[in-house]
Amino acid sequence: MSDRRNRNLVLLLLAAGLLLMTVPLQESIHELRPHVFDPERKTKRVSAINIGPMPAVIAALGGFRTVAADVLWLRVERDFHGGNWWEIPSLLDAVNQLDPHFLLAWEVHGWHLAYNLHAESETLVDRRHYLGRGIAVLEDAVEANPDSWELTKELAWTLYDRGREPWRAAEYFRRADEFPESKSYVTRMIYRCYEGVLDIPNLMEALEYARNRHTDPNVADDVQHQVIVNDNYNWWLQHKDDPLEHRRQIVKENTARAQRSRPFYLYPDNPHWDVCPHCGLPSPKGSEFCSTYGHPMKPSSGSSRSPGGSRPPAEATSI
Repeated sequence: MSDRRNRNLVLLLLAAGLLLMTVPLQESIHELRPHVFDPERKTKRVSAINIGPMPAVIAALGGFRTVAADVLWLRVERDFHGGNWWEIPSLLDAVNQLDPHFLLAWEVHGWHLAYNLHAESETLVDRRHYLGRGIAVLEDAVEANPDSWELTKELAWTLYDRGREPWRAAEYFRRADEFPESKSYVTRMIYRCYEGVLDIPNLMEALEYARNRHTDPNVADDVQHQVIVNDNYNWWLQHKDDPLEHRRQIVKENTARAQRSRPFYLYPDNPHWDVCPHCGLPSPKGSEFCSTYGHPMKPSSGSSRSPGGSRPPAEATSI
C-alpha cells in the first residue's frame, strides 16, 4: 500500500511539473513570434495554460486534483506578490477546473480580472475585456456552486460596483438574500442598486421588502438593519420627487461610470433633467445645449455613449 501511495504521489508531481513547465516554453514562443504576441502590449501576454490544463492531465490526476489545485494556488500567490499579474488568470483557470468548489479561487479570479487588470489596462478595449471576463468568471462560479451565497453576492457586487448593471445586480443580491446564512447588508444592497439610476418604483418596493427582513429585536444586527433601512425609507419618501436629489444621483452615477470606463446612463424618464451624452452631466429638461460644457444635447432615448474621450463629470470630486 505504501509503494502504491508513493507511486501516485510521484505521478501527481510529474503531472503538475509538466503543466508548469509549459509556461517558460510559451514565453519563448512570445519572443519568437512578435507579430502574433506583440511584446509592447502586455495584455496579450498569456500563459500556455490560458485555457487550463488539458482534460487528459486532469483525468490522470484522479483523486489528486485538489492537491494539484493547491500547488497551482501557491504559484498564484507567488505571482501576485511578485507583481506578475498578467499570468495569474491562466493559473486560476487551471485551479477552477481542477477544483471547481475552491470558492476563494473563484472570488480572487473574478476580482483580479474585474478590478486589478481592468485598472492596469492601457486601453478602453482592454478594460472592457477584463471587466467582462471577470463577470463571466463569477457567473461560472455561481453555476458551479449554486449553494454558495458568498459567490452569488460577489457576482452581484461586481455587477453593481464595477459593471454598473444595477438591475442584474439587484437580481443576484435578491438571490443571495434568499440564503438563510446571508447577511443583512445584502438585503440593503437590493435597494441601493436602484438609487443611482433613479428607478423609484423598484426602489420603494425594495425598501419595503428590506423593512420586513431582519426584524428580531433581540439580534443586534437586526436592530441596526432596521434603523438604517427606516432612515433610508424616510429619506426617499421626502426626496423621491426632489430635482436636486435627482441631479445629485445623476452626477454620482455617471461619475462612477466614467471612472470605470462604462457608458453614461442618460435617464430617459427623468422628469427634471436631460443628460448630456458627451459628459454625462444633467441639464434642465428640454435644453438644446449642455449647461456645463455647451455640448449639443440629444433626446434622452435610453441609449448611451461611451465616455471614452469625453470630459468626465465636473462635480466628480464634490460628491
